[in-house]
Amino acid sequence: MLSSSRRLAVLLVGSSIGAVGWGAVLPFLYADLATARGLGAAAAAVTFTAFAVGALLAAPIAGRLADDADPFVVGTAARLAMATAIAALAYGRTPLVLCLAAAGYGAALSVMQPATSVLLLEATPSSRRRDAFAWQFIGQNLALALGGIVGGRLVHLTSPTGARPAYAFAAVAAVLSAAVVAVAARGHAARVSTPPEPAEDVGYREVLRVPAVRWLLVVTVLLTLACYAQFDSGLPAYALSVLSVRPSTLGTAVALNAVMVAGLTGPVVRMTRSRPAATLLATCGVLWVGVWLVLGLPLLHREWGSTLVVAGYALFGIGETMLAPVLSPLAGQLAQQGAAGRTLGAVTGAQTLATAVGPGLSGALLGLGAPAGFVVLQLLCCAGAVVGARRLLRSMHRLKTQLLQNANIG
Repeated sequence: MLSSSRRLAVLLVGSSIGAVGWGAVLPFLYADLATARGLGAAAAAVTFTAFAVGALLAAPIAGRLADDADPFVVGTAARLAMATAIAALAYGRTPLVLCLAAAGYGAALSVMQPATSVLLLEATPSSRRRDAFAWQFIGQNLALALGGIVGGRLVHLTSPTGARPAYAFAAVAAVLSAAVVAVAARGHAARVSTPPEPAEDVGYREVLRVPAVRWLLVVTVLLTLACYAQFDSGLPAYALSVLSVRPSTLGTAVALNAVMVAGLTGPVVRMTRSRPAATLLATCGVLWVGVWLVLGLPLLHREWGSTLVVAGYALFGIGETMLAPVLSPLAGQLAQQGAAGRTLGAVTGAQTLATAVGPGLSGALLGLGAPAGFVVLQLLCCAGAVVGARRLLRSMHRLKTQLLQNANIG
């Protein structure tokens, strides 16, 4: 039987292994589908959309499964489903098959995330939860970077089957990740001395009745729109097409962002451990207001474009160190008894929704020749997140006061 600390370490390793595999495929997926297999840009774009649709549709089910079933079983099964979906992506020959495979992968990923978060919450004392999720964030970022390096050596986009070695690597990594999670499950039932209260009476309607949860979802959507929803589409398009930044410079900026995240997450978490999570979310929004102002300056002085894009990506990393380690622990803190999975699933759904909508909004503005509007949209999202985080903090204070009053009455 594994101790809680060892179980936590094994879970973090399993999570990182899966990220290495997907990191070997994701950077090359669009080029593989559109060019190497000759399916065209439209088919590749729709395939990426299918990821988000699958994840979004599965989000409500994911939260229920994390609460009502064994999260170890759910997490292991989801990883095996991801391996199957990756194999289908490797051998799919028609846009329909590829879209179904992509939707399946997105759904499996959506199911896996709340289950894994519930396990991390269970294995970690409340005072150390930010550290656990910080290590998960660091591990996944480094794993994605390592996967990109491995994929770059495995992928050959000169033939329709040239990317299959990378898909095979990713599928094996997903299976290995499932096996590691299964190892972490040993002794899990024996550790739980008192079974949790049933969650059937706590549905999503009850979860969303808590004002603090609603404000957390608002902040999550806005911050995701202003950052992660832009990383793969809007921001690169803005840098390459509007600011004429070289691809090599953009690659350097992305790498610098990963290094900043990996190097600063631990120290930032230690320095901000006593700070309320909502305050850190507001600070993240303020920092990203500054980032988008930096990224908007080249519209006035184009010769600064490359330097400011690199600086913007680096500064994004500082905000990420305050967002990722606190989001899931805060969701767990706000969750009602027996509804941690549903609350985490709602947060995952909010992130997925923003990731699906964000590229469309950005693409429309850039396509209309309105790069200033693109920057202003992100500034408004960041400013709205700051306001929402302040309201979240007030809601949490009111919730804490109500709990203390109820305890005194009892």
